[in-house]
Amino acid sequence: MEEVKEEKFGSRNSLLKPILIKNKIAFIANIWVVTCRQSINNNKDSRYLVIIEGVFNDVYEHILKQINPNISVINVSFDEGSKSISVYNIKEGKKGVLSYSKFKNRIIELTECKYVDSYALGSKESTPLSRFFRENMGKGFALTDIDFYLTKKRLFLEEKNFVKNDVGYIGIGQCISFKEIISDIFPGIPLLILCTNEVDYFIGDFKNVDCRNSEIIRGWGKMVSFKVKKITQSTLINLLQD
Repeated sequence: MEEVKEEKFGSRNSLLKPILIKNKIAFIANIWVVTCRQSINNNKDSRYLVIIEGVFNDVYEHILKQINPNISVINVSFDEGSKSISVYNIKEGKKGVLSYSKFKNRIIELTECKYVDSYALGSKESTPLSRFFRENMGKGFALTDIDFYLTKKRLFLEEKNFVKNDVGYIGIGQCISFKEIISDIFPGIPLLILCTNEVDYFIGDFKNVDCRNSEIIRGWGKMVSFKVKKITQSTLINLLQD
């Protein structure tokens, strides 16, 4: 069993973001999806919650129109000092400030889910929303984000640094979550996965990824492998531009 090592940079140090900015490729980020475990709620119209973290403006209208109309969408801004969250229910047009405990209960209510006891310490490098979930929401939920949504291309783009011998890798849990998200929340929006090792770029279409094609990778757990195509940076830019 061959080990696939993650490269020097982490998921928060994007190589793709500067390329998008430099080439004026319009994108939005900070879009998260809360998913209730299927064993608790298997109704695709209620088990999800879309959260936009941080600044919210009219640019996000590009993606709001693509979301399953039955799914709630909120914008949140955290004050970690006072442990409070400013919440804006976008579809209902309602705003308020909630304590951590009330926000937790509101998520359970919106997703028709339940709290399953568990605790994990959130990383200082993570966003406030990510830390909140790890430390407060238990294991009844999954929290997933896709790195970029290209507004003019109407395309999701996920950046990974797991690649070896023209094969890309993604965690099985994230793979399953992505399949659900694309099918149930954003139907019709394609998702490309860009793998990079700081030197070369490799692209794969998520529609061709089979989450059953998994293996145990020492040090990283259960991973799904998929074929990728090596491309130059100029080819990548041409692919992503309008």
